[in-house]
Amino acid sequence: MQRKTQTNQFWQQQFKLSSKDIEAIYQQIFEQNSPVHIDNIALNLVTRLVNEEEVQTRRELQDGRLYQPSASCPVGDKLIFPALDFATGKVISTRTGQHPDYGSFTVVTVDFGGDRLRDFVADFQAEHRLNSGTDQLLSAGEGVHTPEELYALYGSSIRSKIQTALDESPDFAKFHDQYLLVDLLPEFNEGLYNIADAAIDINQGPLSVNALIEQMGTPQHKINDVLRFSVNYRLDSDERFEDVGPSGEVSWYLERMAPPEAYYPPRRLQNRNPEYDPSIFNDDLLDLLSEIDDELTHPDDVEVSEEGPKRATIVLNYPHWRVGTLPLTPKSLPFFPKSNYNPVRFEFVDGRTGEKFPGWTVYAHKYVFGLDRWYSKNKLPVGAFITVRPGKEPLQVIVEFDPSRSRDWVRLVSVSGNKLTFTMNPSPVGCTYDELMIIGDHTPDNTDKAWLGAEERDLSVYDILCNVFPELSKLNPQSTVHAKTLYSAVNLLRRTPPGIVFQELVKHPAFIHIDHGYWTYDPSLRD
Repeated sequence: MQRKTQTNQFWQQQFKLSSKDIEAIYQQIFEQNSPVHIDNIALNLVTRLVNEEEVQTRRELQDGRLYQPSASCPVGDKLIFPALDFATGKVISTRTGQHPDYGSFTVVTVDFGGDRLRDFVADFQAEHRLNSGTDQLLSAGEGVHTPEELYALYGSSIRSKIQTALDESPDFAKFHDQYLLVDLLPEFNEGLYNIADAAIDINQGPLSVNALIEQMGTPQHKINDVLRFSVNYRLDSDERFEDVGPSGEVSWYLERMAPPEAYYPPRRLQNRNPEYDPSIFNDDLLDLLSEIDDELTHPDDVEVSEEGPKRATIVLNYPHWRVGTLPLTPKSLPFFPKSNYNPVRFEFVDGRTGEKFPGWTVYAHKYVFGLDRWYSKNKLPVGAFITVRPGKEPLQVIVEFDPSRSRDWVRLVSVSGNKLTFTMNPSPVGCTYDELMIIGDHTPDNTDKAWLGAEERDLSVYDILCNVFPELSKLNPQSTVHAKTLYSAVNLLRRTPPGIVFQELVKHPAFIHIDHGYWTYDPSLRD
C-alpha cells in the first residue's frame, strides 16, 4: 500500500525534474527574494511531491469506494484497491463463499478493464488490515516517512538531480550550494572588480566579501544576502579571484598570490595504488596502520579517540618532508580549518618562537601545505614527531616539535647507480622522532632523481621492497627489518600507503614474518 514517493525505486531511479518542478523552484526563490540553499530547495520539492500524491490519491477516492473486505459489494459498485496501487474496478458478479475457519462470506468478481478479472471477498467479518478506516488506510503501511525523513534517506540522489537540472538552466546563478535567480542579480561595472583585485593585493592577504564591497564602493546597494551572493557569484566567475575561506565563511584571495600546491597536489604525494585488503593483516600490522596514521589509510582502519583531543602528533614521512606538507587524517583533521569547495588559507604559528606564516588546507587531497621552510630551518628529519594544536585565533594552528639536543645513530640514505643505499651514521638530531621511521637525507636532489628513475621504469612496490630490504637488513645484526622502516624507505621512491606495503609483505613468500612487526627477506624465494 506504499505510495511511489515512499519507495527507494522512485527517488533513486524514476525521479526526474520536470518543467513544473523547475518552475516551482523558480517561484520559491523569487518569493524568498534571497539566496536559497540546495537542501532547502530539495526538501521543498520533496514536500510538494508527497503532498501532491496525497491530494491525487484522495481525489481518486471520489470516483469510487475504497475496497474493504468487511463491506458489502453489490454488482455495479466501483471499488478502489489501495494494495493494487489504487487500481479501480467494477463489480460484475457475486456468489456465496464458505470457509471452515471463517464461516460464510461473499465472493465478488471485479472487472479492471481489458478482460482483467479478479475475485475478492466481501461481507468478511474476520479481522483484516484492510478493514481500517479510509484515513488509516491512506497513511498505513510499512516505510511511511515524512518529507524530512525521505530527504534524510535519499537526499544525496535528490540533491544531485536537482543540482544538475539547475546548473543546466540559464535562469539560476549558483555559488557554493546556494542558488539565486539571474534576474535578481544586481549589475556591477567591471571596474569595481579591478578595485577588488587591487584591494586584495594591497592587503597582501584575503578579504571578506563585506570588506570587498566596502572597498568597491557601492552606495546604491545595501549590503544584504542578495548583494553578498551577487558579488561572490561574480568573483567566482572571474579567474583572478579564489575563495580561500573555511566552511561557513567566504574569503577572497588572488589566484596569482596562491601557491600552486594549494590547487595541484605535488607529484610526490600522488598515489597510484590506493586499495589494499586489511583482512589479511595480523594484529601487529593492523595496529601499525593507526600508529603510522597515513592519509592514504582508510579511515575505518584507524583508531581515533572519541574524546576531543587537545593536540595531535604526526610522524613525518618522506614525501611530506620533501614538499613541506602534513597529512590530513581523522586524527589531525579536527585541528585545521577546511572547506568542501576550496583550499583554505590559514596561519601557522611556531609554538616555540611565535613566528607566523601562511598555511593551506587542501581537504580534497588530504594534505596541509606551507611547512617547507619550517622543516628546513629546524633541520627536522623524516620520522620527526610534529604536534599541532589550536591557536588563539580561529584561523590559527600552532605547529611545534619536542626539541632534543642529541647525537644519535641515524639511518642515512644515499644514491648509488640509481639505487638507494643505507648506512648508520652518528648525526645531530634536534627533535624527538620515531626510531623505526627516521631517515636522514643529505642529498635530496639525488633521491629525487632516483624517484623519477623508479617512475620511468615503473618499478612496482614489490620491486622496491626487494631492492631496499637487503640494504636495510645489513644495518641490523639479526638481518631483520621492521614494517614501519620498510614503509618509510619505500616512500623514498614511490608514494605508497602502509597498507600496500604490508599487503606485499604478506602476499610474497620472500618476506618472512618474525614477530612484533619485524620481517626477514629470502632473495631465493623472490617471485
